Amino acid sequence: FLDRRFPIRSQTAWFKKARRKRVGVRHKRSDRSIAAAQVGKRLLCDLLVYEPTMYAVFFSSMAFLEGGGLSDAKFRISTLLLPTYLTGLTISPIIQSINFAFVPLIYRVPFSSCFDLFWDSYLSWVNNEKLAMIEESNE
Repeated sequence: FLDRRFPIRSQTAWFKKARRKRVGVRHKRSDRSIAAAQVGKRLLCDLLVYEPTMYAVFFSSMAFLEGGGLSDAKFRISTLLLPTYLTGLTISPIIQSINFAFVPLIYRVPFSSCFDLFWDSYLSWVNNEKLAMIEESNE
């Protein structure tokens, strides 16, 4: 979706220098600046739309799968979503910027999956710690 919505003419556009120097004509934006803007747009969409949505889906689905109800899902989302999102903002922009700017489309899923393995482990740890806190408070 992001590739179609915010296209970059080529993966090498990031490295290209502006070659359009015409006398008397206003300079157009360079391929590099256009590519940087498109990467920035992709990154913003990913960070502002995709990530919070996926965290909410993860915590709510874990609540239901672990036998909790709607109130447990709401509790997990209200207590875990913001801290997890803020933690994700420390590393996700770096990984996704590299992914969007330099990695060809065919290799993006394997590239991001390498980092997602560690991030998913962190999400499971956060979910488990909060589950333990909920159980302790109920006892």
